[in-house]
Amino acid sequence: MADDLAAIPTIEQAWRPLTTAEQSRATYYLGMASRAIRRRWPDVDQRIANDADRLSAEDVSDVVVQMVLSAVDGSPVRGAKSFSKTGGPMSFSATFATASTNPSTIEDWMVEIFEGRAAVEPRFWAPQSGRYESIFEWPEEASR
Repeated sequence: MADDLAAIPTIEQAWRPLTTAEQSRATYYLGMASRAIRRRWPDVDQRIANDADRLSAEDVSDVVVQMVLSAVDGSPVRGAKSFSKTGGPMSFSATFATASTNPSTIEDWMVEIFEGRAAVEPRFWAPQSGRYESIFEWPEEASR
């Protein structure tokens, strides 16, 4: 089994000291995020070890930490993008996100770190006009 691509102390540096329960959850999500990255980029460990490659262990750790924090630093209601709780006489509210709340989701900025490009590249397409190309030919240049 390969080591996780980030560690609990790095999560604590990015966020705050974790409780024992949070450390247990974070450990699980560290493994989950590391496996998700290795599934998408199977050569990630070799790329980190290769000094000529631009992928550093710190960059990969940054990605993993953000993936873990999306699960550990989340709302107490799974899948909620906002949460509210009132003491008396009781109130409970949650707003659910329409986007994925899966902590193993790899976002566009993460792809840029691994591949050096945006995850979604723009595609341009236009049909050939068929009859308007001649308007770009100048009579002066045609006589040369």
